[in-house]
Amino acid sequence: MGYYSRQDAVVRTFGPDPAPARPQPEGPDFLAALVNIRRNWRSLVLPAAATVLIAIAYLVLATPQFTSTGLILIDTKNSAAMRSNVPPAIDANVESANIESQVELLKSERILRRVVESEKLVGDPALRDGPVSRAVGAITGTIAFWKHPVAKQPDDEITAAARTLQKLTSVRRIGLTYAVEVAATMPDPAQAARVANAYAAAFIADQMELREEMARRSSKLLQARTDELQAKAQLAERAVEELKFSGSLEGENSASARVTLKKFESSAQAYRVLHDKFLERYAETWQQQFLSLPDAQVASAAYPPQSKSAPRSAVVLAIALFIGLALGLLRIFVTGRGDFSLRRVGA
Repeated sequence: MGYYSRQDAVVRTFGPDPAPARPQPEGPDFLAALVNIRRNWRSLVLPAAATVLIAIAYLVLATPQFTSTGLILIDTKNSAAMRSNVPPAIDANVESANIESQVELLKSERILRRVVESEKLVGDPALRDGPVSRAVGAITGTIAFWKHPVAKQPDDEITAAARTLQKLTSVRRIGLTYAVEVAATMPDPAQAARVANAYAAAFIADQMELREEMARRSSKLLQARTDELQAKAQLAERAVEELKFSGSLEGENSASARVTLKKFESSAQAYRVLHDKFLERYAETWQQQFLSLPDAQVASAAYPPQSKSAPRSAVVLAIALFIGLALGLLRIFVTGRGDFSLRRVGA
Protein backbone atom coordinates (compact mmCIF):
# COMPACT_ATOMS: atom_id res chain seq x y z
CA MET A 1 0.00 0.00 0.00
CA GLY A 2 1.59 3.21 -1.24
CA TYR A 3 1.92 6.47 0.59
CA TYR A 4 0.18 9.58 -0.66
CA SER A 5 -0.27 13.03 0.76
CA ARG A 6 -3.39 14.84 1.78
CA GLN A 7 -3.08 17.10 -1.28
CA ASP A 8 -3.23 14.09 -3.56
CA ALA A 9 -6.41 13.03 -1.80
CA VAL A 10 -7.98 16.41 -2.43
CA VAL A 11 -7.02 16.29 -6.07
CA ARG A 12 -8.45 12.81 -6.44
CA THR A 13 -11.68 13.83 -4.72
CA PHE A 14 -12.45 17.18 -6.36
CA GLY A 15 -10.27 17.09 -9.42
CA PRO A 16 -7.57 19.63 -10.43
CA ASP A 17 -8.19 23.39 -10.11
CA PRO A 18 -9.39 25.03 -13.31
CA ALA A 19 -6.74 27.03 -15.21
CA PRO A 20 -6.90 30.77 -14.54
CA ALA A 21 -8.56 32.78 -17.33
CA ARG A 22 -6.18 34.78 -19.46
CA PRO A 23 -6.73 38.54 -19.33
CA GLN A 24 -8.54 39.72 -22.40
CA PRO A 25 -7.00 42.63 -24.28
CA GLU A 26 -8.84 45.88 -23.95
CA GLY A 27 -9.74 48.20 -26.82
CA PRO A 28 -12.33 50.75 -27.91
CA ASP A 29 -15.71 49.52 -28.92
CA PHE A 30 -16.05 51.48 -32.19
CA LEU A 31 -19.51 50.17 -32.88
CA ALA A 32 -20.73 51.49 -29.56
CA ALA A 33 -19.00 54.78 -30.24
CA LEU A 34 -20.77 55.15 -33.58
CA VAL A 35 -24.09 54.31 -31.97
CA ASN A 36 -23.54 56.93 -29.29
CA ILE A 37 -22.52 59.55 -31.84
CA ARG A 38 -25.66 58.77 -33.82
CA ARG A 39 -27.73 59.04 -30.65
CA ASN A 40 -26.21 62.49 -29.90
CA TRP A 41 -26.08 63.76 -33.46
CA ARG A 42 -27.29 67.19 -32.45
CA SER A 43 -24.16 67.76 -30.39
CA LEU A 44 -22.16 67.04 -33.55
CA VAL A 45 -24.24 68.89 -36.10
CA LEU A 46 -24.88 72.10 -34.19
CA PRO A 47 -21.20 73.17 -33.82
CA ALA A 48 -20.53 72.25 -37.45
CA ALA A 49 -23.54 74.30 -38.58
CA ALA A 50 -22.42 77.23 -36.42
CA THR A 51 -18.87 77.28 -37.81
CA VAL A 52 -20.16 76.97 -41.38
CA LEU A 53 -22.53 79.90 -40.81
CA ILE A 54 -19.67 81.95 -39.40
CA ALA A 55 -17.58 81.07 -42.46
CA ILE A 56 -20.42 82.08 -44.80
CA ALA A 57 -20.76 85.40 -42.96
CA TYR A 58 -17.02 85.95 -43.32
CA LEU A 59 -17.16 85.21 -47.05
CA VAL A 60 -20.04 87.65 -47.46
CA LEU A 61 -18.39 90.46 -45.47
CA ALA A 62 -14.76 89.94 -46.50
CA THR A 63 -13.41 92.10 -49.30
CA PRO A 64 -12.50 89.90 -52.27
CA GLN A 65 -8.92 90.15 -53.49
CA PHE A 66 -7.82 89.82 -57.11
CA THR A 67 -4.31 88.91 -58.25
CA SER A 68 -2.98 90.03 -61.61
CA THR A 69 0.30 88.69 -62.98
CA GLY A 70 2.72 90.06 -65.55
CA LEU A 71 5.90 88.64 -67.01
CA ILE A 72 9.28 90.38 -67.33
CA LEU A 73 12.11 89.02 -69.45
CA ILE A 74 15.63 89.79 -68.20
CA ASP A 75 18.57 89.40 -70.58
CA THR A 76 21.81 91.25 -69.85
CA LYS A 77 23.54 90.11 -73.06
CA ASN A 78 21.68 92.52 -75.34
CA SER A 79 22.66 95.67 -73.48
CA ALA A 80 26.22 94.40 -73.01
CA ALA A 81 26.53 93.92 -76.76
CA MET A 82 25.35 97.50 -77.31
CA ARG A 83 27.98 98.86 -74.92
CA SER A 84 30.92 96.99 -76.42
CA ASN A 85 32.09 95.80 -79.81
CA VAL A 86 33.39 92.58 -78.24
CA PRO A 87 30.71 89.89 -77.72
CA PRO A 88 30.23 89.22 -74.01
CA ALA A 89 31.42 85.91 -72.62
CA ILE A 90 28.58 83.55 -71.75
CA ASP A 91 28.84 81.92 -68.33
CA ALA A 92 25.76 80.16 -66.99
CA ASN A 93 26.63 80.77 -63.33
CA VAL A 94 27.44 84.45 -63.87
CA GLU A 95 24.31 84.94 -65.96
CA SER A 96 22.12 83.27 -63.33
CA ALA A 97 23.67 85.44 -60.60
CA ASN A 98 22.95 88.55 -62.68
CA ILE A 99 19.31 87.57 -63.05
CA GLU A 100 18.96 86.87 -59.33
CA SER A 101 20.47 90.30 -58.64
CA GLN A 102 17.88 91.90 -60.90
CA VAL A 103 15.12 90.04 -59.05
CA GLU A 104 16.37 91.40 -55.72
CA LEU A 105 16.43 94.90 -57.18
CA LEU A 106 12.82 94.39 -58.25
CA LYS A 107 11.89 93.74 -54.61
CA SER A 108 13.64 96.87 -53.34
CA GLU A 109 11.76 99.70 -51.69
CA ARG A 110 13.05 102.15 -54.28
CA ILE A 111 11.04 100.45 -57.04
CA LEU A 112 7.95 100.29 -54.81
CA ARG A 113 8.20 104.00 -54.09
CA ARG A 114 8.18 104.70 -57.83
CA VAL A 115 5.03 102.58 -58.17
CA VAL A 116 3.34 104.43 -55.31
CA GLU A 117 4.18 107.79 -56.86
CA SER A 118 3.21 106.82 -60.42
CA GLU A 119 -0.11 105.26 -59.38
CA LYS A 120 -0.82 107.85 -56.64
CA LEU A 121 -1.38 105.15 -54.03
CA VAL A 122 -0.79 107.34 -50.98
CA GLY A 123 -4.05 107.22 -49.03
CA ASP A 124 -5.56 104.59 -51.34
CA PRO A 125 -8.10 102.41 -49.48
CA ALA A 126 -6.50 99.26 -50.89
CA LEU A 127 -3.32 100.01 -48.94
CA ARG A 128 -4.98 100.69 -45.59
CA ASP A 129 -4.32 98.26 -42.78
CA GLY A 130 -7.12 96.36 -41.06
CA PRO A 131 -8.44 97.34 -37.60
CA VAL A 132 -6.21 94.85 -35.79
CA SER A 133 -3.09 96.00 -37.65
CA ARG A 134 -3.96 99.63 -37.00
CA ALA A 135 -4.44 98.97 -33.27
CA VAL A 136 -1.15 97.10 -32.99
CA GLY A 137 0.63 99.78 -35.01
CA ALA A 138 -0.80 102.53 -32.81
CA ILE A 139 0.38 100.77 -29.65
CA THR A 140 3.87 100.00 -30.95
CA GLY A 141 4.15 103.47 -32.42
CA THR A 142 3.24 105.09 -29.13
CA ILE A 143 5.79 102.99 -27.25
CA ALA A 144 8.49 103.78 -29.81
CA PHE A 145 7.62 107.49 -29.64
CA TRP A 146 8.05 107.62 -25.88
CA LYS A 147 11.32 105.73 -26.08
CA HIS A 148 12.84 107.48 -29.07
CA PRO A 149 10.90 110.50 -30.34
CA VAL A 150 11.47 110.84 -34.09
CA ALA A 151 10.55 113.84 -36.16
CA LYS A 152 8.14 113.06 -38.99
CA GLN A 153 9.74 113.17 -42.42
CA PRO A 154 7.99 114.61 -45.48
CA ASP A 155 8.03 111.29 -47.35
CA ASP A 156 6.82 109.14 -44.47
CA GLU A 157 3.50 108.57 -46.20
CA ILE A 158 5.19 107.38 -49.40
CA THR A 159 7.45 105.07 -47.42
CA ALA A 160 4.52 103.63 -45.45
CA ALA A 161 2.52 103.10 -48.66
CA ALA A 162 5.52 101.42 -50.32
CA ARG A 163 5.99 99.03 -47.40
CA THR A 164 2.29 98.16 -47.41
CA LEU A 165 2.41 97.63 -51.17
CA GLN A 166 5.32 95.25 -50.66
CA LYS A 167 2.96 92.91 -48.79
CA LEU A 168 0.48 93.01 -51.69
CA THR A 169 3.00 92.28 -54.43
CA SER A 170 5.32 89.40 -55.19
CA VAL A 171 8.30 88.87 -57.46
CA ARG A 172 9.71 85.45 -58.31
CA ARG A 173 11.93 83.96 -60.95
CA ILE A 174 10.37 81.11 -62.89
CA GLY A 175 12.79 78.22 -62.45
CA LEU A 176 16.16 78.89 -64.05
CA THR A 177 14.72 80.87 -66.95
CA TYR A 178 15.07 84.55 -67.82
CA ALA A 179 11.40 85.10 -66.99
CA VAL A 180 10.37 86.87 -63.79
CA GLU A 181 6.77 86.92 -62.59
CA VAL A 182 5.41 90.12 -61.06
CA ALA A 183 2.05 89.84 -59.28
CA ALA A 184 -0.13 92.40 -57.50
CA THR A 185 -3.16 91.70 -55.29
CA MET A 186 -5.84 94.39 -54.97
CA PRO A 187 -9.58 94.59 -54.17
CA ASP A 188 -10.24 95.80 -57.72
CA PRO A 189 -9.13 93.58 -60.64
CA ALA A 190 -8.40 96.53 -62.91
CA GLN A 191 -6.28 98.19 -60.23
CA ALA A 192 -4.37 94.94 -59.69
CA ALA A 193 -3.47 94.88 -63.40
CA ARG A 194 -2.45 98.55 -63.35
CA VAL A 195 -0.20 98.08 -60.32
CA ALA A 196 1.47 94.99 -61.81
CA ASN A 197 2.15 96.82 -65.08
CA ALA A 198 3.34 99.90 -63.20
CA TYR A 199 5.71 97.69 -61.22
CA ALA A 200 7.34 96.42 -64.41
CA ALA A 201 7.45 99.89 -65.94
CA ALA A 202 9.01 101.35 -62.78
CA PHE A 203 11.77 98.74 -62.82
CA ILE A 204 12.60 99.37 -66.50
CA ALA A 205 12.55 103.15 -66.00
CA ASP A 206 14.80 102.82 -62.96
CA GLN A 207 17.26 100.75 -64.98
CA MET A 208 17.32 103.35 -67.74
CA GLU A 209 17.90 106.20 -65.31
CA LEU A 210 20.71 104.36 -63.55
CA ARG A 211 22.40 103.57 -66.85
CA GLU A 212 22.03 107.14 -68.11
CA GLU A 213 23.42 108.46 -64.83
CA MET A 214 26.41 106.15 -65.10
CA ALA A 215 26.95 107.27 -68.69
CA ARG A 216 26.79 110.94 -67.65
CA ARG A 217 29.32 110.42 -64.88
CA SER A 218 31.65 108.53 -67.21
CA SER A 219 31.26 111.27 -69.81
CA LYS A 220 32.19 113.95 -67.29
CA LEU A 221 35.29 112.05 -66.20
CA LEU A 222 36.31 111.38 -69.79
CA GLN A 223 35.68 114.99 -70.76
CA ALA A 224 37.82 116.24 -67.89
CA ARG A 225 40.63 113.87 -68.87
CA THR A 226 40.27 114.81 -72.54
CA ASP A 227 40.52 118.52 -71.73
CA GLU A 228 43.59 117.84 -69.62
CA LEU A 229 45.29 115.91 -72.42
CA GLN A 230 44.29 118.61 -74.91
CA ALA A 231 45.95 121.26 -72.76
CA LYS A 232 49.12 119.18 -72.36
CA ALA A 233 49.26 118.43 -76.09
CA GLN A 234 48.86 122.10 -76.94
CA LEU A 235 51.53 123.03 -74.41
CA ALA A 236 53.96 120.50 -75.91
CA GLU A 237 53.17 121.67 -79.46
CA ARG A 238 53.69 125.29 -78.43
CA ALA A 239 57.06 124.36 -76.94
CA VAL A 240 58.02 122.73 -80.25
CA GLU A 241 57.06 125.82 -82.24
CA GLU A 242 58.89 128.13 -79.87
CA LEU A 243 62.01 125.99 -80.08
CA LYS A 244 61.85 125.94 -83.86
CA PHE A 245 61.65 129.70 -84.17
CA SER A 246 64.04 130.52 -81.34
CA GLY A 247 67.14 129.96 -83.44
CA SER A 248 68.48 127.41 -80.97
CA LEU A 249 68.77 124.81 -83.71
CA GLU A 250 71.74 126.70 -85.18
CA GLY A 251 75.13 127.25 -83.65
CA GLU A 252 77.21 125.29 -81.20
CA ASN A 253 74.25 124.05 -79.11
CA SER A 254 72.20 122.89 -82.08
CA ALA A 255 72.68 119.20 -81.25
CA SER A 256 71.29 119.66 -77.74
CA ALA A 257 68.46 121.79 -79.11
CA ARG A 258 67.56 119.13 -81.65
CA VAL A 259 67.41 116.48 -78.88
CA THR A 260 65.11 118.76 -76.90
CA LEU A 261 63.00 119.37 -80.00
CA LYS A 262 62.66 115.65 -80.60
CA LYS A 263 61.59 115.17 -77.00
CA PHE A 264 58.96 117.91 -77.28
CA GLU A 265 57.64 116.47 -80.53
CA SER A 266 57.35 112.98 -79.02
CA SER A 267 55.50 114.34 -76.01
CA ALA A 268 53.18 116.38 -78.19
CA GLN A 269 52.46 113.36 -80.39
CA ALA A 270 51.84 111.06 -77.38
CA TYR A 271 49.48 113.58 -75.77
CA ARG A 272 47.68 114.02 -79.07
CA VAL A 273 47.20 110.24 -79.52
CA LEU A 274 45.90 109.86 -75.97
CA HIS A 275 43.66 112.86 -76.47
CA ASP A 276 42.17 111.37 -79.63
CA LYS A 277 41.51 108.02 -77.93
CA PHE A 278 39.85 109.64 -74.91
CA LEU A 279 37.86 111.88 -77.23
CA GLU A 280 36.60 108.86 -79.16
CA ARG A 281 35.69 107.07 -75.93
CA TYR A 282 33.99 110.19 -74.64
CA ALA A 283 31.88 110.40 -77.80
CA GLU A 284 30.84 106.72 -77.43
CA THR A 285 29.93 107.18 -73.77
CA TRP A 286 27.97 110.32 -74.51
CA GLN A 287 25.98 108.50 -77.18
CA GLN A 288 25.19 105.68 -74.76
CA GLN A 289 22.95 108.06 -72.84
CA PHE A 290 20.56 107.93 -75.79
CA LEU A 291 21.22 104.46 -77.24
CA SER A 292 21.37 102.32 -74.10
CA LEU A 293 18.88 99.51 -73.70
CA PRO A 294 17.52 98.15 -70.40
CA ASP A 295 18.28 94.62 -69.28
CA ALA A 296 14.54 93.94 -68.87
CA GLN A 297 11.49 94.13 -71.07
CA VAL A 298 7.83 93.31 -70.61
CA ALA A 299 7.23 89.87 -72.08
CA SER A 300 3.55 89.69 -71.08
CA ALA A 301 1.47 92.53 -69.69
CA ALA A 302 -0.83 91.98 -66.72
CA TYR A 303 -4.58 91.87 -67.36
CA PRO A 304 -7.54 92.11 -64.96
CA PRO A 305 -8.31 88.64 -63.53
CA GLN A 306 -11.72 87.10 -64.07
CA SER A 307 -12.02 85.50 -60.63
CA LYS A 308 -10.91 86.38 -57.12
CA SER A 309 -7.82 84.88 -55.57
CA ALA A 310 -8.86 85.30 -51.93
CA PRO A 311 -10.69 84.37 -49.82
CA ARG A 312 -11.12 80.92 -51.35
CA SER A 313 -14.69 79.89 -50.57
CA ALA A 314 -14.22 76.12 -50.84
CA VAL A 315 -11.15 76.14 -48.60
CA VAL A 316 -12.79 78.38 -45.97
CA LEU A 317 -15.95 76.27 -45.85
CA ALA A 318 -13.99 73.01 -45.65
CA ILE A 319 -11.88 74.29 -42.75
CA ALA A 320 -14.98 75.60 -40.96
CA LEU A 321 -16.76 72.25 -41.35
CA PHE A 322 -13.75 70.34 -40.05
CA ILE A 323 -13.44 72.62 -37.01
CA GLY A 324 -17.16 72.31 -36.28
CA LEU A 325 -17.12 68.52 -36.45
CA ALA A 326 -14.02 68.38 -34.24
CA LEU A 327 -15.67 70.63 -31.67
CA GLY A 328 -18.80 68.46 -31.75
CA LEU A 329 -16.84 65.27 -31.13
CA LEU A 330 -14.92 66.97 -28.35
CA ARG A 331 -18.16 68.10 -26.75
CA ILE A 332 -19.61 64.59 -26.85
CA PHE A 333 -16.47 63.15 -25.31
CA VAL A 334 -16.10 65.78 -22.57
CA THR A 335 -19.73 65.91 -21.47
CA GLY A 336 -19.91 62.11 -21.29
CA ARG A 337 -22.85 61.85 -23.67
CA GLY A 338 -20.97 59.29 -25.68
CA ASP A 339 -19.58 56.14 -24.14
CA PHE A 340 -15.97 56.01 -25.33
CA SER A 341 -14.83 53.87 -22.39
CA LEU A 342 -12.62 50.89 -23.05
CA ARG A 343 -14.30 47.55 -23.02
CA ARG A 344 -13.06 44.02 -22.99
CA VAL A 345 -12.85 42.60 -26.46
CA GLY A 346 -14.89 39.46 -26.71
CA ALA A 347 -16.48 40.03 -23.28
